[in-house]
Amino acid sequence: MSTEIHPSAIVDPGATLGKDVVVGPYCVIDAEVSLGDGCRVGAFSRLTGKTSIGKGNIFESHASVGAPPQDLKYAGEPTRLEIADNNVFREFVTIHRGTPGGGGITRIGSNSLFMAYVHVAHDCQVGDRVIFANNATLAGHVEVEDEATVGAFCAVHQFCTVGFQAFIGGGSIVTKDALPYMKTVGNRPAKCYGPNSIGLQRKGYSLKQRKALKDLWRLLHHPKLNTAQAIEKARLEVEMTAEVCRVIDFIENSQRGVVL
Repeated sequence: MSTEIHPSAIVDPGATLGKDVVVGPYCVIDAEVSLGDGCRVGAFSRLTGKTSIGKGNIFESHASVGAPPQDLKYAGEPTRLEIADNNVFREFVTIHRGTPGGGGITRIGSNSLFMAYVHVAHDCQVGDRVIFANNATLAGHVEVEDEATVGAFCAVHQFCTVGFQAFIGGGSIVTKDALPYMKTVGNRPAKCYGPNSIGLQRKGYSLKQRKALKDLWRLLHHPKLNTAQAIEKARLEVEMTAEVCRVIDFIENSQRGVVL
């Protein structure tokens, strides 16, 4: 199979297309875009800006990728969007490149699913194997760690971090960092509801690992302990599995505070 470009598509001669790329009807691919092998760009999509896209990515249709950031301070400086491999971007997904004040690069990892109307704003850093449900929205400078799930119609405040394998329930408004392995749900404000037990079981975590996270959560949620006291008590009473250590490190390194 060779690269296929629909006659109605506009591909700038300065763009770089790998092997076996398919560009659908009415697409626009601008000069500084690089598309890796095996990518598919669906109808009416636009890829623009200094955008580097790896292998095997699928843009279903009407995607806007690499557009300038929606930041009033942005004055046309050269910034980037980097997307790794094997992601699926469904209809009307929008992803913006970075700003000078945020490091200049928006990054997307590999093997993730971005459902319809997902928005990833400037300077976000998204890991691998992440799932974004319909209309999930990241404000600028958000970090989403590997294997997190962000539910439909969620909004994550700028500069927040969504932890490793965190689960954000649909319709949530997240204004602080969301804990790894935990369920964060709600909008007045969002609250943490403890370990995502079903998800952890499906991912193959042992009973011992799941129990340790539950024990940690009971202390973090204890009404007579503040967070520092809960962590101190956990170090004495809770089995220090790798997962428990990850949660404690996440809390202690949080810049915005965590959702509890």
